[in-house]
Amino acid sequence: MAEQEINLCLEQAEKLIANAQRTIKENWDACVNAPFDLAREHVGRAVHLLAEARVLQLTDSDACMSLVKQASAEAIDGYILALPSRVAEARGVWYRPTEQSREEVCRTLDRVQAAGFNELYLETWFWGYTIYPSRVAAARRVEEQHPAFRGWDPLEAFVKEAGERGIAVHAWLDGFMVGVDPSGGPVLRTHPEWSALSRRQTGSEKPLPQQVTGYFWLDITNPEVRRYLLDIMKEMIMTYGVAGINLDFMRFPHSADWKESYCFSEYAREAFRREHGVDPLRIDAELQKELWKTWTDWLEQIEDDFVADLYKEIKSINPQVIVSAAPEPGAESEKIGNWSQHVDVVIPQAYYSSSIAVRESVQLHKNELQPGNLVYSGIYPMYIRLGAHDTVDQVLAARDLDMGTVIFAFGQASDETIRSLQMGPWRTKAISTGMFPLRAIQGILEAAVVDVEQVYIPRGVVSEEAAIEIVNRVEFVLGLLRKDGLITLETEVLAFKQWLKEKMEAGIVHPAVELQLTKTLKEIQELLLYSRIKQVR
Repeated sequence: MAEQEINLCLEQAEKLIANAQRTIKENWDACVNAPFDLAREHVGRAVHLLAEARVLQLTDSDACMSLVKQASAEAIDGYILALPSRVAEARGVWYRPTEQSREEVCRTLDRVQAAGFNELYLETWFWGYTIYPSRVAAARRVEEQHPAFRGWDPLEAFVKEAGERGIAVHAWLDGFMVGVDPSGGPVLRTHPEWSALSRRQTGSEKPLPQQVTGYFWLDITNPEVRRYLLDIMKEMIMTYGVAGINLDFMRFPHSADWKESYCFSEYAREAFRREHGVDPLRIDAELQKELWKTWTDWLEQIEDDFVADLYKEIKSINPQVIVSAAPEPGAESEKIGNWSQHVDVVIPQAYYSSSIAVRESVQLHKNELQPGNLVYSGIYPMYIRLGAHDTVDQVLAARDLDMGTVIFAFGQASDETIRSLQMGPWRTKAISTGMFPLRAIQGILEAAVVDVEQVYIPRGVVSEEAAIEIVNRVEFVLGLLRKDGLITLETEVLAFKQWLKEKMEAGIVHPAVELQLTKTLKEIQELLLYSRIKQVR
């Protein structure tokens, strides 16, 4: 092996050790509750192994590289063990099923559970098919089930088996994108009149795909299409008891070329003509900008109204069913604020290789939302085959902004990634914030008492008197929570924050403790607001 390559590997191992040592110190100083003794043991072994590797560098390159690899692995483990682990957060993963039996479903869910996931976003509607035998589809003469699953019901198996493992199944839907089948897929084969068409495709008597992606789209301006999709969602809730509906592809595709824009179906054109007295096909976007905006605003309003309608119908069935949106970059992301009142949770597709870019994306989406929504970070390090270390870093990237993470996609989850999540940010069992906000608050408060006993007092960062006061205040807030005194609880949380600030300024409470507990109280405030506005308990 070339000397230059060995030197590079040695340098990389050094950086990993330095990063682990820095993380241990920073999180220790920040009064994070983590297994630091174990983390230091791993880093100590890494230092020792690297020293041995340097001795062999010039005499036995293979043995040297073996030791370097071991040192790097130990350093990464030390780093991961020094990370905080939240007791309340959503830990979700998107997944397209391929299982052909209940036994295979159980094996998949065992891995999902082992990684620490508490939410599974199961793709139940894709390419225009449901994965289960749908009575709604059959009633509309549409093929009732995806052919890959004929003969059994994977949705029933996933919901039941996941529930036994403490995992909530959310039905992930491809919205009104119905695939790439040349026929337009099962829905458009039966109902070609339900097809969305671009401006250039106007007048076609058969469904046509989008030029760039090859995807076929349903015409959401058509009330029959809207009713069909709503009935599919209601069927999943009422028949299978899914915990949530996860919306994807819920706007028409957008194009830089206005002549490729959607939707110019006969139904859409006639409906707009009735309301505005002009056929949108006759509008020139470059010469008639105001009229073109009227047309695009009209389409956008239909999209928004559909989300509002589905939210209302779903909540009328079961207010505890969580409606989430996973906006893609572009129109869905830019206009996510329009849906703020009509979804519970927003999961921006922050699909970047950089943790910094992930955090920036989450912040931009959060800025667009009204108070009351929860935000989870939607990331895809597993899909693009980033390493376990990078996956962990992306899970942590926006932790000060989000209330959980959803990863795309479980089909690409490696054993090493699962192990790293288990060992690091997900080593503590967590309560889903979106599903159970009040239970999440209880878990957060109980963890704060543990921190006082296991971290703050032993390290001498609070006085005995202050420790007693912190525990008493936490217990009082817990009492209010148990009695459902949520209005009084909000007031008490504010008073608690003010008390912490005063004690920190007086030198009675260490700044790191004040910062940790203030973060805790801020999370509680956000969860209380979410619970009150969205009526999720």
